[in-house]
Amino acid sequence: MNSRTDLISAATKVFATRGYRAASLRDIAEAAGIQRGSVYHHVTSKEELLLEGMLPALEQTTVEVEKLIEAALAEQEPDFEVALRSAINTHMHCLYVNESLEGVKAYLAENLLASHSDLTSDAKSRLRMLTRRHERNFARLYAAGIAAGTFREDMDPLLEAYLVLGSCNWVSRWYHPGRRWSLDRIADAIADTALAGALKR
Repeated sequence: MNSRTDLISAATKVFATRGYRAASLRDIAEAAGIQRGSVYHHVTSKEELLLEGMLPALEQTTVEVEKLIEAALAEQEPDFEVALRSAINTHMHCLYVNESLEGVKAYLAENLLASHSDLTSDAKSRLRMLTRRHERNFARLYAAGIAAGTFREDMDPLLEAYLVLGSCNWVSRWYHPGRRWSLDRIADAIADTALAGALKR
């Protein structure tokens, strides 16, 4: 077993149930099945555990969606409806497909960045850079769709990006694998709603 990996996984779950501020290193050590003092053999702080748990998933999400959008925009006649639907589906699967995390990464990213958390300015900066890059990618797709005449010309690309990502990230509050709705069903519903408001009639 990889003790550092196990520790990060345990920390992510504790943050999800107790919240970042309320979670203690003792709580995390108990969840990982190690002594509290052993935590410092693997990481330097609670913040490091948070970042190590979140950043890989956030970076993967950003990069995968970015590649998809760039490929779509490089086509001679992009299918913007398919591209938006695929971008939403990719975002959802990157963040939620790992059932052991149950959307914790998206929940933490959304809420800690919007509040006065205990994270340092450097940590917030690293998270914001990824978040803004991701938002801009969706905005680029909307802007290109508007320019091509597929999406309504009165739309604001960045506002639409915020709205669709807000819908995706809110899923972290209630999504549980294996229950009423599959991840594909949820992604399709979000895309249906987004496209219903975006496509020209």
